[in-house]
Amino acid sequence: MNKLRSFLLAVAIILTLSVPGHSSATKLYITADGSALGDCTKSPHTPHWFNDPSNWGGGEGRIGPGTTVLICGNFKGTPGATEFTFQGDGQVGNPITLVFDTNAELDAPYWGYKWDGTGGAINISNHSYVIVDGGSDGVIENTANGDNLVYQHASEGVAAMRCQSCIIENLKISNIYVHAENGRDNFDHTLMRCISFSGSNWIIRNNSMHDAGWCLWEGYNIGDGNVSIYNNKVYNIDHGWMLANYGPVRNRESGPFNFYGNQVSGYQNWDTKNNAYHHDGVHCFSGGAGGIPPHITELNIYNNLFDTPVGTHINAHIFIEGGNGPTATPCADSTSRIDIYNNVLRMDQLTYMGLISAGSGDLSIYNNTILGVNTAKGNCFNAFSTVSHLRFENNAVARCNILIFFATNVQATIDHNSYGEGGGNSFVCNKEFLGPDRFSRWKSCIGGDAHSSYSPSLRLSERGLPQPHSPAIRAGANLTYLGIPALNKDALGNPRPATGPWDVGAFQYVAQ
Repeated sequence: MNKLRSFLLAVAIILTLSVPGHSSATKLYITADGSALGDCTKSPHTPHWFNDPSNWGGGEGRIGPGTTVLICGNFKGTPGATEFTFQGDGQVGNPITLVFDTNAELDAPYWGYKWDGTGGAINISNHSYVIVDGGSDGVIENTANGDNLVYQHASEGVAAMRCQSCIIENLKISNIYVHAENGRDNFDHTLMRCISFSGSNWIIRNNSMHDAGWCLWEGYNIGDGNVSIYNNKVYNIDHGWMLANYGPVRNRESGPFNFYGNQVSGYQNWDTKNNAYHHDGVHCFSGGAGGIPPHITELNIYNNLFDTPVGTHINAHIFIEGGNGPTATPCADSTSRIDIYNNVLRMDQLTYMGLISAGSGDLSIYNNTILGVNTAKGNCFNAFSTVSHLRFENNAVARCNILIFFATNVQATIDHNSYGEGGGNSFVCNKEFLGPDRFSRWKSCIGGDAHSSYSPSLRLSERGLPQPHSPAIRAGANLTYLGIPALNKDALGNPRPATGPWDVGAFQYVAQ
């Protein structure tokens, strides 16, 4: 039922933002100097006109609910500038839409950052029913911000704090900060952001974003939810998506938060000589809450590719932070539902925390393919005792020194997994390190994995697809009963059997 609720809420966002209401739509045009250019031929205005509150509120020739503003050409900002600042709100069925014409670009040495969320090349903070659409190839770019460039300054592409019912789509956000491998570490990389956002009823989709510190920075307020981030490509970053709450947490809930169909890769250029920055594809934690974990109704991470190069200082592709005490910053409380499934996670370097690091919440981890680089390096999966309960089923785990690490007293239901190509410490249970020849001892120690297997090779391709005679084929449990629609298909959209066993991992085997 929770999954159906998430799906219906996501559909509701799209409908309320995109379906025209009763007011007549208006189309206005902006060029850098107000002269006709591209498709902006009908009395275009300037960014200064857009930023003037007197030109907002609706009516003839003014920006209001239902207005589409097309921007054409190349807009050159000064260091720390903001080019477009929204001055009003759309309405249900009548959003205000800012659209990039073909080849439109917003370029500056670096776009602004402000602690109150009012920076960015585009600022939509504190507004509602807003769409920013990059069109076919719209670009937001910093041209001189980076280790070996003129500036090393906090910056963000889009500022969208406390924005309600907002969409950011089809943008290319580039070079917010270009960090060199083993480069500078004397600045706050968390302030180098592609999009800073919070609020409810959000969609971020179909964007390409690269070269930033914490690319998608979601500092949600308690009570925010119904957020969907999907089909984005994120690379050359220290963090892909940060999810962290701010403010009091008692007796309030947030969510659902959905992250799916994304490609996240390339942390290597954020390595530093003294390991100043730990890299994560997804990092969920709590901020400023005095160790009190927030309650999240649903956090769903699925159908994503977390890929190489990961660098030498990777923390985890998916880091669900845990911990106890007043200084701890756990992602979620013990009853928060966190589902992680159908992801492919690959590594080409050493990692200590596991490609998935499970530290808090009521966690379900199904049908993921978790691949390291070889049996001498790294940790594929980590589970800590601060997890309230862990379900670990139908996962393919291979090519790590430690395939699976369970801290002392992890409460888990674990079965129908396929393990292979493990090192001398393949299985760790209650501080007991077990080689692959002691798989039966592992099963006894954790009280699970009765239907799981260890094989010298899982016969998976480099992408993680099962090859003929793979032990992962038909080795999984049928999880149709869980009622998770996206899980009933594999990561490529191939249907899983309605009856009978599933294949283990993110992919169903398809005979060639």
